[in-house]
Amino acid sequence: MNATEIQFALNLKALSLPQCRRLVQVLISGSASPGELSKACKLSPASIEKHLDILKDAGLVKVRKVNGENRVSLQIAKLKPTLAWFLQLKIKAD
Repeated sequence: MNATEIQFALNLKALSLPQCRRLVQVLISGSASPGELSKACKLSPASIEKHLDILKDAGLVKVRKVNGENRVSLQIAKLKPTLAWFLQLKIKAD
């Protein structure tokens, strides 16, 4: 498998979980702290940590410190190959 195919597989695996999809939906609007994600997604801090780890392993999120606080941001470029594939399906279906 090439790098694009590997990223595609990682994306599908991570996004197969509804909790990860909710996190991605919130992060589309911009970066957030784990606490903000917990409130927005109605998930426990432990669940947020677990699912952020899954998204980090797939390269879909990045965590960085800003003024001493962890900020999580979506790495949208990693989703592009997967999005392009789904768009191709939609175009063929139309």
